[in-house]
Amino acid sequence: MAGMEAVVGLLSWLFPSPADRVARAKVELAAGRPQEARLELLDVEHAEAPALLEQAENALALRNLEAALDHCRSGSDVRAAEHLELADRFHHGGHEERFRDVRRELRQMRADRSVAVQRAKEESQRRMLEADPLGITGGPSWLDATADESAFDADREELEARLALLVEGYPEALRGSVTDLGASFAQAALDLDEGKANLALQAFLALPDDDPLVCFERARAAYALGDAAAAARSLRRFAEVAPGHHPMGQRHSATFLAQCLAESGDLSGAVRVMRSARADHPKLGSLFFATLLEAQGQLEEAEALLLAVLRDHPRQSQAYLVLARVRLAAGHRPQAMRALEASLEATGCSSPGQCGYQPPDLGVHRMLATLYLEDGIERERALELADVARGLVSKPQWGDLYLAALAAKTSGTPEAPQLIDRLRQVTPPDSPQAERIASL
Repeated sequence: MAGMEAVVGLLSWLFPSPADRVARAKVELAAGRPQEARLELLDVEHAEAPALLEQAENALALRNLEAALDHCRSGSDVRAAEHLELADRFHHGGHEERFRDVRRELRQMRADRSVAVQRAKEESQRRMLEADPLGITGGPSWLDATADESAFDADREELEARLALLVEGYPEALRGSVTDLGASFAQAALDLDEGKANLALQAFLALPDDDPLVCFERARAAYALGDAAAAARSLRRFAEVAPGHHPMGQRHSATFLAQCLAESGDLSGAVRVMRSARADHPKLGSLFFATLLEAQGQLEEAEALLLAVLRDHPRQSQAYLVLARVRLAAGHRPQAMRALEASLEATGCSSPGQCGYQPPDLGVHRMLATLYLEDGIERERALELADVARGLVSKPQWGDLYLAALAAKTSGTPEAPQLIDRLRQVTPPDSPQAERIASL
């Protein structure tokens, strides 16, 4: 009887029914996690789901009201407005008085900000804009003085600070064109930063095609809209007019182009771009380049590169995981297992806050447990690793379902065949995964 209860619980985790998801949502709500509860309830057809979803979204509305107050206290009126908009979107009614109170507090805070706080903010911005690449603190504003002020938020200082941070991420040689591009470029950049990629792209398309910053921002907007091929075309144009590739804020234009090419199906082109860029910057995007080499089947070069990455960054669990995949693809299972064990040893301090603690890596635990169980070795350790992996999963994928079936079979659970049958039901019969199921 206990075994049946265990397998029913496992099946509920692997293949949650509407009732299971409603039950999970209740647990999340009781634990004060309305966002997780809402995710469980979306698209669920169950009698209790609508009321619970309304309860979760009302709780999210109240949380966003508090977040709006917190951001306003810290001087970020733009973020406060964003959270107030989210609160309105989630609210189903019943908290109108709280909304009125919060709006009144927000107005009062903006009106009552002390002179000392305002001076501190100005001084902080002055330091941040000390380079003054576009005359913000002295000469004419980089925002076109003739532009319609309604195009910008009332808090002009904050907008100029955000734009300054963006411009400081550009190479110094390219910054000068921002002034020539004017307010339309500035507004489009802000729109893109706020998630309005479609609006931003339309504005960037109206600007000169031979300006490198326009090309780069067009690429960012196209990528945000899910068009990696269009982003790649803009980045190639950027490299022509810049000229060459450059660090652009938090990303390098070469790795960005390679990523876009890979996502649009041109792996060979992505590899060529990275080889060319790494000729001048040998450590640029090493882990990403290794994944491209893996995808191209250039396994020896990928392994050598990953070992070099790990010499420099011995606690980078993702590099160990890719190294294990590379060794598996080359047919070296024991060496792949050793790479995964090395990852656990390098990152396995169990004292958060001490010795560079890192949380357990789901991919590492999942792969190592699967390899051990498939090969029938290290049984107890494999089951322990599988248990850790299960605890890290939020939304089970095929690999999690397969590992659960492997663990059930290895443990001798009488109901293991039921798990295998359910796994077979969700696996296309002509896929490589079907062969792995057959071995069970």
